[in-house]
Amino acid sequence: MSPELREKWMAARYKHGGYAGGKEQPEHYIWRTMRARCNNPNDRQYFRYGGRGIKVCKRWDSYAKFLSDMGPRPSANHSLDRIKVDGDYKPSNCRWATRSEQQKNKTSTRFYTNGSFTGTLVECAKFVGIGKELAHWRWKTHKTFMKGQSWRELPRARLRLP
Repeated sequence: MSPELREKWMAARYKHGGYAGGKEQPEHYIWRTMRARCNNPNDRQYFRYGGRGIKVCKRWDSYAKFLSDMGPRPSANHSLDRIKVDGDYKPSNCRWATRSEQQKNKTSTRFYTNGSFTGTLVECAKFVGIGKELAHWRWKTHKTFMKGQSWRELPRARLRLP
């Protein structure tokens, strides 16, 4: 690559603010990989996103607009999360979330209730004061987390996550 071409290429990288000090910023990496998952059939995660019909809104073709809508991520422990897991990437359906918040927002996550408390298996275990392994065993063998309490598993469609 000629020095002139390299200089032009580097200027384009810095123009949108996704690179600082020659290093890609975390928000730019997240934006770039989000677009690849949805738009590039050769991306290894495409089947989970673009292959399922999940799209990125036209507004977010621009990194600057994505960053304007989402803002910088609150911490290194946060990543981009779609509130409705089957919805598109757009400002009204995305948030910065921690790993534990994202785990609750998966299609495979199960929720349980006793009528007064609703949560994941780990949250129910904490609620009744037992370990998650014991809670898993009790649910598998007795369909309850605590003797004398009636618990049931909720169907995913009935849940409304924030």
